[in-house]
Amino acid sequence: METPLNETEIEAEFTLESPARCSQCSDSIDSVLVVRLLRTKVNFVSSLPRRGLVLICPNCKAILTGSLGFM
Repeated sequence: METPLNETEIEAEFTLESPARCSQCSDSIDSVLVVRLLRTKVNFVSSLPRRGLVLICPNCKAILTGSLGFM
């Protein structure tokens, strides 16, 4: 069951330099949404980061493969 994202849950929106196709819904997209991850519970001592970011398709809200970086 898909949970809709609230505007407050979206950290940022990035416009792509050229359109791409979503790997999940196959729609053409010209931007991606960025949502923050927060680690809330682990049952062991973890070296994993406490925070992270994921890229989301603005149409189907699926998690996309990609990364944010500076050029």
